[in-house]
Amino acid sequence: MPLAAGMLVADRYRADAPLGRGGMATVWRGVDVASGRPVAIKTTLAELAGDDAFARRLEREAKAASFLQHPHVVDVLALDRLIDGTVALVMELLDGVTLGDELYDHGPMAPRRALVLARQILDALAHAHRAGIIHRDLKPDNIMLARAGKPGAFYESAKVLDFGVVKLHGIAAEVLGDEKLTRTGVVHGTPTYMAPEQALGRAIDGRADLYAVGVLIFEMLTGKPPFEADDAVRMLRLHVGTPPPRLADRGVTATPELEVLVGGALAKRPTERYADAAAMIAALDHAFLSLDRI
Repeated sequence: MPLAAGMLVADRYRADAPLGRGGMATVWRGVDVASGRPVAIKTTLAELAGDDAFARRLEREAKAASFLQHPHVVDVLALDRLIDGTVALVMELLDGVTLGDELYDHGPMAPRRALVLARQILDALAHAHRAGIIHRDLKPDNIMLARAGKPGAFYESAKVLDFGVVKLHGIAAEVLGDEKLTRTGVVHGTPTYMAPEQALGRAIDGRADLYAVGVLIFEMLTGKPPFEADDAVRMLRLHVGTPPPRLADRGVTATPELEVLVGGALAKRPTERYADAAAMIAALDHAFLSLDRI
């Protein structure tokens, strides 16, 4: 039978009540019966119990996130397969909203807030890339804005979610094992946030994730991504062949350093982007200091 209230996952995590349902999975609120810690349990829909590809994606997500162990990556606690064949992934329960919901509800962010969140995302990516993990699907719905800290002293913390279509190499590939799911020539990701080389099905490295962060920063500052299209094919063509707009073109008062930060991340050729996440963090810090002039 599928997951239901009162059932245990991995002999330790009790499902209490559903939190939401997507096209392929349901997320439940649960609790670690050993410690009392609240958890989130993500499970495949019952009708997808026999979908081995999606089950492997959840398994990949669990392994990659557990391998990273970073404050700005969601903490994955366990993976289990239920009697009916559905896969259940147990994660830390985060108090907050996705970046996508935040932008939808409140529109563009103040530059300082946007850059603080982007720096946290880049810090997580720097850690992931060093470990041999490329996310490949960074987008607002895969970034959680979690409330952290103590009552009366909460602060906002970005958490990177959904490592289901990661590309593995180096240490991560050796430890976790790479699969045909990530072959060169197969396009994975979300078109609105996809680097040109990724859109073309070419080999990618961490600079594809940096391009996605450039799109995220642009969207956080303007309320919309740099490119918009009615269909995925046209969107991919825009990423491949159309120069991105400047922030000023979208009505944002931006310093030259902030324009350079975003423009450098959105360069069409990987060789023209930042060499790695650390280099982009340095440019971001420079842009952050320049905000005092606005």
